[in-house]
Amino acid sequence: FESAAIIQYLYRTYALWTPPNEILEAASSVVTPLLKPIYRYLAPMQAGSGDDKEAYYKAMAAAKKQIEDEVSSSPVVVYTYSLSPFCSEATTLLDNLGISYKEISLGKEWVPGLVSEEGAKIRAALGEMTGQTSLPHLFIGSKSIGGLFTGTPGLVPTLEEGKLTDLVNKAEGK
Repeated sequence: FESAAIIQYLYRTYALWTPPNEILEAASSVVTPLLKPIYRYLAPMQAGSGDDKEAYYKAMAAAKKQIEDEVSSSPVVVYTYSLSPFCSEATTLLDNLGISYKEISLGKEWVPGLVSEEGAKIRAALGEMTGQTSLPHLFIGSKSIGGLFTGTPGLVPTLEEGKLTDLVNKAEGK
């Protein structure tokens, strides 16, 4: 019986997991370091930091409260853009692993005109709270693990380290 349980665990944990698109992983390793400073600059600008400072700080406080409420509303929460291949890859990976999650879309993409006004504020607040403004942004048990490939440590690194299932089970109270 013990070996059957081990085989079942290995199947659930690894056999259903198809490694993410290698092109996305390569692009992430090149593009993320280049775009991170741009994202960090643009996120507050898109959220209105260049306008009325007092209004911006109030908006950021409200956005942070909203994030805190959202990430505590479900064991796994994923902030996404609907057109992002990185976001699609992250949600597909979670789906393939059978992990339930709450998806919160901030718009179509980070490009001005494609991100909603509220989405821009949430993105800027995520940056202030975690240092990461890129999406996807995953939270497990209200704790940021980052994006698909990078973060603290990121979805794929967490899975490869064998820690994802335990984090999700703990967040779900199992």
